[in-house]
Amino acid sequence: MPGPYPPVPAIVAWLLWGMLWNTLSDQKVEPTTMRVASCIVLVFTLAVAATSTFAAEKSETSHLAFVTEYIRELAAIEHVRASADKELKQGKENEVFSNAIHSSTLMQLELRSQINMLKDMRLKPPFDELIPNITGFYEHKIRLLQRMIDIGSAFLAGPKPDADYGKLAAEMPKIRAELEYIDRSLLDATPLIFATLIDPKSDSKNHASHLIITKAERVKLIDDLNAAFGAKLDQKEQDSTVSAASVLKAYFLKDYKCSDDPWE
Repeated sequence: MPGPYPPVPAIVAWLLWGMLWNTLSDQKVEPTTMRVASCIVLVFTLAVAATSTFAAEKSETSHLAFVTEYIRELAAIEHVRASADKELKQGKENEVFSNAIHSSTLMQLELRSQINMLKDMRLKPPFDELIPNITGFYEHKIRLLQRMIDIGSAFLAGPKPDADYGKLAAEMPKIRAELEYIDRSLLDATPLIFATLIDPKSDSKNHASHLIITKAERVKLIDDLNAAFGAKLDQKEQDSTVSAASVLKAYFLKDYKCSDDPWE
């Protein structure tokens, strides 16, 4: 009868779950307002060309309601991420796996809740694919987190004769790369989320210079971002979620006029 089986090295445990929460908490990205500003130009080229084909379909969700909900979701994701990071750093060495599995499960639950909220919303062209793309990324992220949970559970369960722990650990960089790609893609979509609030009607200079929200509504959105993220919005290095919030705030602070401002 073979055995005893060699214990899983502690260093593998730390590397494995270090990869997990480094992916979710230590991705440092510079604010990307300028890099993706051209997205808005493209969107409004499409908006002008959009027809009334969809008039008889299901009513469109208020763009303000969508953006308000998205800000709430960013804040919730950041809260889970920050709590997980704190839990992992403060936990004992023998709690690494259980803490990471707990945190990953909380993130899955939050993402599922957000998917359910977003699936009740609908935007018309040129934004009709925005919500399905966001929920698609969330669903893929849930699957990746589940694979991480499964790998961590295998390590937590202890040595087994048929387990290839080296192969399991080797999966982690690949999963991490996919998670980073998802987070970067969601960050790059942030200007399009703001663009849903731009009035496609041109002013006298043929510029899309107005938002479809009032001054009070814009202030409320900025206040929501400040309340949720606080000083993190001013940090030079930010994770992808905070960076998305920073991009939104930067756009809200630009010199767009609101719906209750006079037109030129």
